[in-house]
Amino acid sequence: MQQLTLFSEYTPVLPVTYYSNFLSLEQANELYQHCLKLEWQQNQIRIAGKTMPVPRLECIYGDYGCDYLYSNSVFLKPLTWTDALSKLRDRITALTGYKFRIVIGNQYRTGTDSIGWHSDNEPSMGFNPAIASLSLGGVRKFQIKPRNGKPTDFWLEHGSLLVMHPGCQSTHLHQVPKTNKVVGTRINLTFRPHTGGGR
Repeated sequence: MQQLTLFSEYTPVLPVTYYSNFLSLEQANELYQHCLKLEWQQNQIRIAGKTMPVPRLECIYGDYGCDYLYSNSVFLKPLTWTDALSKLRDRITALTGYKFRIVIGNQYRTGTDSIGWHSDNEPSMGFNPAIASLSLGGVRKFQIKPRNGKPTDFWLEHGSLLVMHPGCQSTHLHQVPKTNKVVGTRINLTFRPHTGGGR
């Protein structure tokens, strides 16, 4: 498995590890078809006093009681793990040593679906969480930068895994920007820890 620790002229080493071929093409294609059938929803988010649709589809699966709130306005209640998602979680844990209790799915249908600069630092994930991000389908640009620095750009491939290590959410921001290019549907699965609920 090819492993890449990302370097940048702006920072000595980015706090992430990228596995370009974590899944084989056959495994990635099979998982993509499974994920298309997940229970996706169009949520509403409140920003600067205005309520608007989240610019992508979302879903969440995980352990019972591991509810997730972000931006103080979007509440996600996990559905029971599917067999495929549970096995994928265990495989990522075996590789990284990090344990995860929820997975949040994002479906970027076109180039206008996106997520702006942010860090995943919600209290429910605990202090300095590790987050593992699996990409399926269309390739999109992913950007990461120190909070007071310049971004590093790269593209997340079908079947790849990006691990953001503990501390990354405290020191860095990341985003998937909009694009005018014609792109295929991308599904992103982000495996996260959680401090609540029960197994």
